[in-house]
Amino acid sequence: MRARPFANRLGGQGSTASPAGAGRARNSLAALQLLGRLLLSGPFIISITLFAIALGAYTFLSTIQTPYQILLPGPVTDVQRLIHPYPKPITGALYLTTIYSDPANTVELAAVSLYAKFHDDVGIIAREEARPPNVPEPEYQRMLGRMMDESKVAAKVVALRELGFEVKITGQGAEVQEVAANSAATGLLERGDVVIAADGQSVSTSSDLVAIIQAHKPAETIRLRIRRDNVERDVSIPLGESPDEPGRARAGLVVLTHLYDYQLPKELDLETRDIGGPSAGLMFALGIYNAFSTTDITHGLKIAGTGTISTEGRVGAVGGVKYKAMSVQRAKADAFIVPQDNYEEARANAGRVKVIPVRTFREALDALAALTPN
Repeated sequence: MRARPFANRLGGQGSTASPAGAGRARNSLAALQLLGRLLLSGPFIISITLFAIALGAYTFLSTIQTPYQILLPGPVTDVQRLIHPYPKPITGALYLTTIYSDPANTVELAAVSLYAKFHDDVGIIAREEARPPNVPEPEYQRMLGRMMDESKVAAKVVALRELGFEVKITGQGAEVQEVAANSAATGLLERGDVVIAADGQSVSTSSDLVAIIQAHKPAETIRLRIRRDNVERDVSIPLGESPDEPGRARAGLVVLTHLYDYQLPKELDLETRDIGGPSAGLMFALGIYNAFSTTDITHGLKIAGTGTISTEGRVGAVGGVKYKAMSVQRAKADAFIVPQDNYEEARANAGRVKVIPVRTFREALDALAALTPN
C-alpha cells in the first residue's frame, strides 16, 4: 500500500495539493524574510532612532514655557443670544469680538515666529504686557471673570438708564489687584489699596478710574487718593504707554470695584463661557438696550463692536483691536463700533467694513440710528 503524500494528508481525505496555495506560502515566507532584513537594516534603525529623538525633543520642548504670549483673531458672538430671557424676535446681529491670547511654549513660539514672517494675523508680545506677571493662572482667571461680571453690571445699568429705568449702583472705590513689574506705580501702590479719587474726581468703581486714566496721555502724571489700612494718603504716578496701542496711557494696574452693589428693575442674565475681561461691555449694553427697546437698533444688519463701558456710559479703549478687526472681516459684518482711541488701529485692519468710533453709549446709539437699514 502506497502512503499518501504529506501535502495530501494535510489537505484532508480526498484532497490534493494546490500549486497556487504553495506559491502563496512561498511568497509570504519571502515577504517575512524581506521585512526582517529591512527591520534589521542600518538605514531603518537610523531612521527610527532619529524619529524617536525628534519626538522626545518635541515633547520636552513643548513643556518649556517662554515669557511670550500669542495673539490671534477669536470668534464673534451675537450678544442677543446670550441674554436670557430675550423678550422679542432676534433680527440682525450685535457681535462681541474676542481674541485668543495664549502662553507660548518653545515649539509654539518657533512655529508662530516663522508663520508671522509671512502673515499678519498673529502677534507675539511679552507676557507681562498681556497679563500680570506674578498672579497664578487660577487667580488670573478669577480676576478676568470678575472683570467680566463688572462689565455686565455696568452694561445693564447704562442700557436700562438709557431706556428710562431707575437703577441704583454703589461702590467704594477701585481696589488694586496687581501692580505690573514695569509700572511706575511699583513701590507707590500695593495690592489691597483702594483708590477713592483721581485728579480730584471721586472714584466709586473700577471703570471710573480707568476712564480718568484714559483721559491722560503717556508720560503725564495722575494724582490718586488711596485708602490703605483705613488711612488715606495721596500719591502721584507717572503714566506709561500701552505696548500694543501707541499713544494710549497706561498705569500698569489691575483694579476691581471695592464692595460693588446694585439694584436693577429688570431681571436678565448674560450667559458667557470662556470669555473674560471687560472689553465686551459696550456690546452687552447695546444688546440689553435692544432687548427692551421698542425699535430694532440693528436694522437687520450685522453690527460688531468692542469697548469697555462705565456706569456713566463712557466707552473705553481696549487691547487686541487689530485681531478683533480681522475677526469682523471674516464674519462679514456691516459695521464695527470701536472706542475713539482705537479707531486708527481698527480702520487699518477692518478691510471694507465700516468702522465707527464712539466715546459714549449715546454716540453708539446715534451712529446705529444713522445706518441704512438692510
